[in-house]
Amino acid sequence: MGFAFRCLPGKRETGLLALLLSAGAPLHAEEAGSFTLDETVVTATLSETEIGKVPAAVEVISSQEIAEMGAETLHQILAEAQSVALEPTSGRQSTVRLRGLSGSVLVLLDGVRLPSGFQDKVDLVEIPAGIVERIEIVRGPGSALYGSDAIGGVINVITKKPSGKPAAWFGSRYGQSRHGQAEETVFDAGASGTTGSLGYVVAGSFSDKGRFDFDASDMQTDGDDMRVASGATSLLWQAGERTTVGFGAIYAEVEREGLRAKNKRENDWNNASDRFASNVELRHEFSGDSSLLFRLSRSEYDWGLELTPKGVSVGERHDVRQVSTQYDGRWRVGFAGNHVVTTGVEYRTEDRTDDAVESDVQNFAVFVQDEILVTGKLQAIVGLRYDDHSGFGSVLSPRINLAWRLSERLRLRAAYGEGFRAPTAFELYSGSPYTINRVLLPNPELDPQTSKSWELGADYAIGGFSLGLTAFRNDVRDMIAEVFTGTYEGVKPRIPVNRMENISDAMTQGIELGAAWKLGGGFDLSDEFTLLDSEDKGSGEELLHVPDISNVLQLAWRGKEAGMTAKLRLVTTGTHAIGGGLKTAGYSMVNLYASKMLTSGVKLYGGVDNLFDKTVEGAYGNVYGPGRSGTLYYSGIGVAL
Repeated sequence: MGFAFRCLPGKRETGLLALLLSAGAPLHAEEAGSFTLDETVVTATLSETEIGKVPAAVEVISSQEIAEMGAETLHQILAEAQSVALEPTSGRQSTVRLRGLSGSVLVLLDGVRLPSGFQDKVDLVEIPAGIVERIEIVRGPGSALYGSDAIGGVINVITKKPSGKPAAWFGSRYGQSRHGQAEETVFDAGASGTTGSLGYVVAGSFSDKGRFDFDASDMQTDGDDMRVASGATSLLWQAGERTTVGFGAIYAEVEREGLRAKNKRENDWNNASDRFASNVELRHEFSGDSSLLFRLSRSEYDWGLELTPKGVSVGERHDVRQVSTQYDGRWRVGFAGNHVVTTGVEYRTEDRTDDAVESDVQNFAVFVQDEILVTGKLQAIVGLRYDDHSGFGSVLSPRINLAWRLSERLRLRAAYGEGFRAPTAFELYSGSPYTINRVLLPNPELDPQTSKSWELGADYAIGGFSLGLTAFRNDVRDMIAEVFTGTYEGVKPRIPVNRMENISDAMTQGIELGAAWKLGGGFDLSDEFTLLDSEDKGSGEELLHVPDISNVLQLAWRGKEAGMTAKLRLVTTGTHAIGGGLKTAGYSMVNLYASKMLTSGVKLYGGVDNLFDKTVEGAYGNVYGPGRSGTLYYSGIGVAL
């Protein structure tokens, strides 16, 4: 776990209490009115920066917004983020596409890479919403700061951090679909506070979701029984007036049980995964605008699958284990009154085992970034990173971001960046010869994927109205993707055999529009719309799983005196290609949420997801959400002490 430090504009915070107050508060303590914070982000520049001063396309999903989604997992939160599309993979996983790019979105947990699991994917279901404080999404190339995998952008999941004064919370929720299936029970609890020079937070979450199945004749469940248990802790010790030491750890365990059809037989499908991540961080603030940070982080991931035919005692067994260790050092210094330079060094090792196939990767990197105040109205960020990959040699990733404030109401943005993604050990050596829906062959001859990205944007605000517009384009060379090669002859019905290949030239481009309007009387209206186009330039076909449009329209009402909140969300996703010349139909879902504060620390809430029982095709990656299980009703209680 990492630790974020905020300083309010115009103030220099010192002392443990100030640092803890700036690090973030648990959801329920914040709702109880203990304190509020200015909205800032760290992911875009590696330093606390107000969103309005970041020359990039950034979205922050707060703990309040997460609560008002009724979300249980990271998968459900990101389903309503701008320019994010969920992509289905084998094993009932959902992975994320950003601006149409798959496998090129870096997912961080408190600033640290998450190790991948089955088929080398980060399963979004494995991160429960109960331990999340906020999510920062930076759209656009991030390789100049983060290296491989950040071509499309970076998603940083930030967990709960210590609060300045003692706080505790507990929550419970129950729900089920209108069809009497997908029954769920959710609990979360935690405590946070400060004792002397030590700040602490301990949080835990547990959810149990029942299976759903609308066609028993196909010998496989549409949704599996799923249990997710997690715990997180953060400790922050002020070792001196300017020195802090932080420690964080998170553990998440997922169990899934269901049925699968294979070789014309019904099989019991049992899947379990364990994720553990921890880090130790030392930060020292020098006099003036200068700081030094050292961090050691380690992440471990274990995944196992058993597929056993009915009436048979022994079946297939498959295992994945991946261990990542990373060492970071960063120095940040301001000089000449208009430069803030951040330099860093990073060394990362990854060891992975897919069944009997072992592989390891080492990556060394150095980077430098200069945040420049060119004039009072023009700012720039210039960055360059050098990576030396054990399998693919060295690469340079530059970027430049510009922001020009024409007036107090209008700001223009422009950005250019280059990025890369190295093939993974799974894509090179392991593949997946055993999955039910298709055979995937590895390719040890894969080349790294590279990209060049451009964007232009404008932000306008007046009174209670704000508007943002961004146009972007990503040109990708040697895109790493699955390519159909034929069918497997050994079974009936025949299943496709795909191979990992490099697509020589591909492109995604689009327009993002975001607007928010305070209507008065406690009403707020907002909309996030994305128009997206993609192409495999070799074949002239669209890229798979890239929706042509997406839109989230929200109308919220907050009656402060009555202690009530209500929100209506209309979530729309357009058509996308799924291969073989086929496309899915688009869909729209209506979701409702309402809450009532009974006392300053007790809240009742409830909601309806997918109000009109819209059926969403599995090709959209809506694996365990209401788009697959049907209309979901839920209610719960939150208590803050």
